[in-house]
Amino acid sequence: MKLRIGALAFGCAMAAVSAAQASSPEFLQRLMGAAGKDGRQAACFKRVYDAAHLKSHPQQNVQRMTLLVVVDPDAGSTNPSVSLGVDFRRGKNFQSGGSCGEIKDEKTGAAQALRCGVDCDGGEIGVSLKDDRSVRVTIPDGARLWRPGRDDDDMNSRRRFGADDKLFRVDRTSGVDCLSLTSEAAVKALLRGAR
Repeated sequence: MKLRIGALAFGCAMAAVSAAQASSPEFLQRLMGAAGKDGRQAACFKRVYDAAHLKSHPQQNVQRMTLLVVVDPDAGSTNPSVSLGVDFRRGKNFQSGGSCGEIKDEKTGAAQALRCGVDCDGGEIGVSLKDDRSVRVTIPDGARLWRPGRDDDDMNSRRRFGADDKLFRVDRTSGVDCLSLTSEAAVKALLRGAR
């Protein structure tokens, strides 16, 4: 999946987590929720934090988060990639994302979570299952952000994440909620039919 490649005027290469092994089918099936067409899969998750939640978490700057997880064998890997859409208390319409590898249980070897490297050493996004309807997103040290369609990336944008912007729960939603997170026609078509 292309993650904003045309707008990376700084010549950064995507920072992919090592993907030597193929992804675990059981983990991906639970994460993605349904099989896709020709091996391509997409899952969309979203949460909007209301005023009461934000008042009780004054150090949380994130007001809305949308997560798109895509597996696209045409991109040359069965490992997922993520795109993240974020609105902050001050500042709307930011994105982040990267390619993912799996974190596996040391004893069983079963996949437990995704670890996704953000472009240009821009931090890390973790994705783990909470249940069949929700996932946990971890952003331990902030993540590099950009605005869609702009080439004026602020390499210090990680600072937009507040002290309480480390762990989020986002819930499975209609694929149309993630249409703005991809430019790929095939992924958009898949999202229009996903739930």
